[in-house]
Amino acid sequence: MEAKEILSQVKLFFNDLINPSLTTAATGPAEAPKEYELKIGGMVTIDKLEAGGVVMIDGSPSLPGDLELVDGTKITVSDNGVISVVTPAAPAELAAPEMDMSAKFTAFETSANEKFTSYEAKFSAYEARFAATETQLAKATKVIDKLLELNTLLVEAPAGTADPAARVGNNFKDQQKEKDLSILFN
Repeated sequence: MEAKEILSQVKLFFNDLINPSLTTAATGPAEAPKEYELKIGGMVTIDKLEAGGVVMIDGSPSLPGDLELVDGTKITVSDNGVISVVTPAAPAELAAPEMDMSAKFTAFETSANEKFTSYEAKFSAYEARFAATETQLAKATKVIDKLLELNTLLVEAPAGTADPAARVGNNFKDQQKEKDLSILFN
């Protein structure tokens, strides 16, 4: 064995430890590159749709970035068009069976009718409370009017003459002041 052969085997061994898929491709037969359509439009050529594969656009390596194929598979491309990550397309979700539009309309109509009925009940309760408040206010207004009439009568009533038989007493005692002249004669 020559040194070049030994070095190539050691290289394959280390490559196998780091990335096992690369060594199997290097030792196995080369696959023909396939063309894939991008979701945004355009075609790309990919030799292997796995990490380590190369993405070519018009014969040149792809620029680094993310690409999405028509089937939903997402590819992250690193330098020189080498694929670093492949994210398979999400499985197609089962579409919920579409409701008949008449069923949707009927459901909406019953919901709206229930809400309107609720609002009408609340509105009639508010009207009853408002009517009760109006009657209380009318009664209070009548009472205030009567009190004003009474005040007017009391203010305008003529002052009567004093009853001579009634004694009006003065609770204050009459005190005569004695003059203290002792200050003057001392």
